[in-house]
Amino acid sequence: MNLLKPPYLLSLLVFALLGTSGCSDRFEHSVQQIPFPADTTSLAPVSYKDSTVTVAAGTHYKRSKLHTFFYGKHYRDVWTTPVTVPVLDLGTAHGGLTPVRLGGSRQSISLHLQDTAGTEYVLRSVDKEPASSLPEKWQRSYLANIARDATSATHPYAALVLPAMADALGMYYVVPELVYVPHDARLGKFKKTMGGTLALLERRPSGDQSDYAPMGRASHVKSSRSAITERLSDNDSYFDARFYLKARLFDMLIGDWSRHEDNWRWAEEAHAPKAYTYKAIPRDRDNVFYRLNDAPIPWLFMQLNLKPHFQTFRSKIENVEKLNRSGRNLDELILAELDWKDWEEMVDSVQHALTDEVIEQGFRAMPEPVAAVSAPAIKKMLRSRRDGLLDAAYSYYSTLASTVQVVGTDKHERFEVAVLSPEQVRVRMYKTNKKGDERELRYERTFEADDTEEIRLYGLNGDDHFSISGNVRPNLKISVWGGAGEDSYQVEGQGSKLGKQVLLIDTKYRNTYEVDKHTTVEIDDDLKAKDFDAEGWLLHYYLN
Repeated sequence: MNLLKPPYLLSLLVFALLGTSGCSDRFEHSVQQIPFPADTTSLAPVSYKDSTVTVAAGTHYKRSKLHTFFYGKHYRDVWTTPVTVPVLDLGTAHGGLTPVRLGGSRQSISLHLQDTAGTEYVLRSVDKEPASSLPEKWQRSYLANIARDATSATHPYAALVLPAMADALGMYYVVPELVYVPHDARLGKFKKTMGGTLALLERRPSGDQSDYAPMGRASHVKSSRSAITERLSDNDSYFDARFYLKARLFDMLIGDWSRHEDNWRWAEEAHAPKAYTYKAIPRDRDNVFYRLNDAPIPWLFMQLNLKPHFQTFRSKIENVEKLNRSGRNLDELILAELDWKDWEEMVDSVQHALTDEVIEQGFRAMPEPVAAVSAPAIKKMLRSRRDGLLDAAYSYYSTLASTVQVVGTDKHERFEVAVLSPEQVRVRMYKTNKKGDERELRYERTFEADDTEEIRLYGLNGDDHFSISGNVRPNLKISVWGGAGEDSYQVEGQGSKLGKQVLLIDTKYRNTYEVDKHTTVEIDDDLKAKDFDAEGWLLHYYLN
């Protein structure tokens, strides 16, 4: 019997998790460090200006030696170390803050606030409640207890060290402040939920940030849904791919495996009337310097491959494809225009900007007691990951380069594919009018067959023109989805049998084909929504 096979691993894991399961009030949880007082007469409005409190982020993460042996040491010492933090005074902080509404995911408790000028801020609880995402019947079970305990794999203060490093790299970023939220009457109906909580206070990345340098002084900051919709709807708007790549390389350095679409916001910069460039603003840094796989039960969990992107922070960036799993859809859309030279240049830029002194500066923002127990090892690993970034970048570049998606818009485009040699294929995409005239270059990249197995072109909506030409047959495949609109195709191989490597997929409706006898044409009047137009393409993404 091989106990490492998934069925046996699953049995062992279920036994370990549920062996003593059952519903019990003993596993009821709260993210509050100080519970709501029984005597509410002390909750009259008071000034907390210049006040501090000493509190540990999660004393409940202190477990027995036996539990720690099986479930992991993680960052338990950090969670249970008391730190002295300022008390949030709603009357004076940022000129005065007014609570507006609750927000956040099912695991975090967050509160949206507004200053006197209408600028929004967010309070996000440092501790999490992952058990709330379980079915209700399990939320007081031993399984819920273990789900909550797994939060100790995260570093509660990691987000504080990132702004100095992001600034040195020339990125956009949010700036979290560590505060204690008192049981303040000014919280109103939110005081029982948010009062008594250690939290990160940060400016919300949305709306007008023209007075705020960390977000590029952008007059508009958009959600991923808005930015992607604009990119897919109008060929005058695009993402700044190199700027985004810098942010993604930084994600790999700090081991942030949770980079799905909702963890990004976008600084909108107008480069022409009704034409915009979008620059990345990463947010939600809950899973930086993650430490999971350090005990038998987490190890068993990882062998099941249920959450392969849950990567433990180590000296070497490993399993790069898995680490970047949650960001893969955005990466495929935005980074498709960059070749390896672009990646090399950006890696070099990041390595030179992220000096040892910059790293030291970042960690000075961490509370001193927890920095003493956790910072030295993390800094050492971070320096090692920086020095090995080129290899990790090439590994992920190779993954993305294997199959590349070149995505048009709902406006009109002309795609020109030129087979330069068996090993090189150049793709250009132009903005056109309905007749295919007035061309403006919007995309250009030359693909190498050593890196790329398939190029996939998506026209989406609009009347698109696809021209594929060359005197030789390429050593890579070219696939085209025309999408909606009246599309035209031309494949001209001049006896080279180029068409053997070409696949065209579209409907019968008013599309024209001038192709050689070797080209495969699939007529499909029931195209999948995601291949049809901009609205369908949004189905690729995790969007709130």
